[in-house]
Amino acid sequence: MMNSIHGRTYKQAVEPKARICNASQGNSSSTISITGPLHLDFASGDLTFWTPEGEAFRQQPVRGDKFLASQVRPGLIALGGDYWDGPYPVGHLGDYWISTEDHLTGTLTSDDFLLEPRFPWFSCLLGGTHEPHSCSIALLIKATPANSAALASSYPRVQLCGRGDYYQVFEASGHGSELMRRVAFNAASFEGEQACIHVVDNTTSGHINVDDFQLTTEKPETLAEELGAGDPAAPVWGFADMHSHPMSHLAFGGVIFWGQSDGPIEKALPWCTPAHGVGGTGIAGKDGNVIMSFFEQTGYGLDVGHYVGGYPQFDGWPKFTTIVHQQMYIDWIKRAYEGGLRLMVAHAVNNEALANQYNGRPPYDDKTAIETQIAAMKEQAAHHQDWMEIAYTPADARRIIRQNKLAVVLGVEVDSLFKAAQLYAAPSSASAAMSALNTASSLQDALHAAEDAHQLAENTIKAYLQHLYHDLGIRHLFPVHIADNAFAGSAIYNDVFSLSNHFLHNKYFQLEDGSALGIQFRLEEDPGPAIEIARITQDYHPPYKEVKGGHINQAGLTDLGRFFIQQMMHLGMLVEVDHMSHKAVEEALALAEEHDYPVVAGHTSFRELAWHWQSETQSIHKCCNEGSKSAEQIERIRKLGGVIAPIACQNDLRDVGEVIPSLKGKVRNDSAGSAKTWAQAYLYAVEKMGGRGVGIGTDTNGFAKFTSPRFGLNAGYFLDFDVAGMGRDPGRRPMRREQAASQENGVRYADPIEDVRHYRFEGVLQGDVYDDMERDIWQAVGLYKAGHNPWQEQNILDVFDRVANFAKGFFATSDEQLTRPGLLTGDEPWEQRAAFLVKTGQEPGNSERDPQPVHEMYPKVLAIWQRWQAMEGNNAPLMRSRAGQRDFDINLDGVAHYGMLPDLVQDLKNCGLSNEDLLPFFRSAEEYIQTWEKCERRSREL
Repeated sequence: MMNSIHGRTYKQAVEPKARICNASQGNSSSTISITGPLHLDFASGDLTFWTPEGEAFRQQPVRGDKFLASQVRPGLIALGGDYWDGPYPVGHLGDYWISTEDHLTGTLTSDDFLLEPRFPWFSCLLGGTHEPHSCSIALLIKATPANSAALASSYPRVQLCGRGDYYQVFEASGHGSELMRRVAFNAASFEGEQACIHVVDNTTSGHINVDDFQLTTEKPETLAEELGAGDPAAPVWGFADMHSHPMSHLAFGGVIFWGQSDGPIEKALPWCTPAHGVGGTGIAGKDGNVIMSFFEQTGYGLDVGHYVGGYPQFDGWPKFTTIVHQQMYIDWIKRAYEGGLRLMVAHAVNNEALANQYNGRPPYDDKTAIETQIAAMKEQAAHHQDWMEIAYTPADARRIIRQNKLAVVLGVEVDSLFKAAQLYAAPSSASAAMSALNTASSLQDALHAAEDAHQLAENTIKAYLQHLYHDLGIRHLFPVHIADNAFAGSAIYNDVFSLSNHFLHNKYFQLEDGSALGIQFRLEEDPGPAIEIARITQDYHPPYKEVKGGHINQAGLTDLGRFFIQQMMHLGMLVEVDHMSHKAVEEALALAEEHDYPVVAGHTSFRELAWHWQSETQSIHKCCNEGSKSAEQIERIRKLGGVIAPIACQNDLRDVGEVIPSLKGKVRNDSAGSAKTWAQAYLYAVEKMGGRGVGIGTDTNGFAKFTSPRFGLNAGYFLDFDVAGMGRDPGRRPMRREQAASQENGVRYADPIEDVRHYRFEGVLQGDVYDDMERDIWQAVGLYKAGHNPWQEQNILDVFDRVANFAKGFFATSDEQLTRPGLLTGDEPWEQRAAFLVKTGQEPGNSERDPQPVHEMYPKVLAIWQRWQAMEGNNAPLMRSRAGQRDFDINLDGVAHYGMLPDLVQDLKNCGLSNEDLLPFFRSAEEYIQTWEKCERRSREL
């Protein structure tokens, strides 16, 4: 094992503590006398044991990531935009390192030290300008009468002011990149000599990056040349999605969820009528039933069923409100990767109750679902191995990301893991144990039989976890999902979860009052249509209203649950604490603290950001529930070295500044469910996690809506989208108009919008904030932006006369071009005149050209024209996502599919997050890996 000493006091674990003699900074006679290997890594944050001369090293060492991504990796993001151009890690280790400025010169020289025979390898991390002699590091041997004969003829002599002469036995310069490589030199032939390190920046046109000088027993491990030749532990760049479901089309009986994740797009994403029926109602579909009518309710229009158009029209889906259509098609995953995603946790998912109710194809048990989805994920990764790969170890993940690929971590999130384990185990032994328990003739026999049954259960769990880990490659695992199981109680925050629990176990959740924890959510307060149907079809009549206060689960971790988590720890698996009841989270954290083992909350929300029921919101779904994490729980996760990820759809939150005053006004909280709402949760998480360990948990394809738009007819969507069981909030609904009107600095795209069909300008604001005419104005401006000129194109698809007349006014080059009144009717399409005035920057006058209709239309046209102008933000233009005839725009569409994650991050920056604010986000792949590394390290120690 390679020994080293870290830190300014040179502590070490294996060798005896180093002795440091006469080591005051700047003393020309100082010498570092050591009994272990030298390790000068600047970790102390100052230049102890070094002497600077000149200006280049006066303000050294620097701290953190100094360079921007565009400086280190020009063209890193081919999609454009500027959201990603923040601090980029260049390979330094720890917080402090040396990086000089081009216009400054100087030298930095270490105190002398003895070259010992046990530590012959001299090395350091080095980057920057390639200018030998002018910008370099060198190992110098002190000149003495004893060594002059051997060294004078072979090595150049260097004179150090006040210290005498030295021989330069090794020199290295940067390689023209900010990224640091490790350079190494075998100094064995100089054992017993006094030496020092000399760093030179003697040019005003270049600089040097350097860190981590070592003398070690063996040549340090380095990355391959094609991976940068740096230190294997050097940080990687990119963000992590800690929760996604790429293979959901294989879950739920393979019927309800439509669209495959791979293959030719015309085959993978066709119209969904075969499964979802005519108009998404379930009627006349090949599979399923009329239950489909209640999926994907949007809160506007007829709101029964959904548009079914897939490829090539894509007028029905994908959209930010979809929950049963594919949003992780391979092209969209690739676009997210091209936009900075570097680590994705792909969870197998399932729900047996949903598969049963929707006539899924058996077998649809959790064990089968896991095996099928994991095999498919591996097959997909192999098919696209040029840019993605499964990571089975933290080292795999680092290597994959350094190869500029997407690292995919396999996970499982299902309801009945113990049942899956039992299906995996030999059924005869389980049957024998239960038979012995049931036929026991005495209490003693029953106790023995119970012990045998418990031991069998533990053996079954252990064997199944070994199978998941070794055979399937699962590394990230939920002990519990949306229903109670043999391991833990489930978090309560949705009536549909109770229905699933009733289906799986034929019993209801056992509740208690969680008001003391600030919990306000109550089951049966706003259950939704699925529950009302179940009362009739499934004899579902829970007694929840009898329990006072906020509802939490009585169940915590079971004995088997503790055993299960401990076995996960022994394997080094990532333990996911989301979906656990409050008691189970507390007990799991206590268990983790006992073993100093980190945990993950990969798609979470936060109790302190929830609204107070009735005084602030009339939606029980926006109140504090036990699925959200408390501040204390986050603090415990932070101390363990864990990571967390706010779920992408944060619905409607209070301003983070109300909870953390220092963050007040950082990002205005005035567009419910949009990037601005996610920013509140992200800023909260970063603050509570101490600036590290925060990514995103999209829950894509996991029956979760995505982030909503800030503009158009769905701006502020999650204020109130008028859907029973989730989306009604009449108390906050009046804020819609203000939120819609206040948005600025939308995401600018490199090319204009193309698809301006009617469906794109429908939404919850129609009939409330915008009347029918204003809806038509939105579409008309879209026609103008897209270049569809109705003066020249007579039959533009899906455009009515009023829309065409507004568009004609925008395209008109003079007032004379506008249509005049008819000879008999005196009727004129005054929409043209109103639009023409707005486009040309004029106001209506008092002439016959501007009668009352023009004055009435003008302010409406002007307001919506200004909304379109506000959508064109100040960012470097971003390339659009396209599929078939469809283009996507986060301003109007929200995050319609997974490939729009780059657009979301761009919008976060446009809304006010700085490069420094986004730094933890772009470190989240690295910090997920660090948590994983600690899991593996602790597993060995356990």
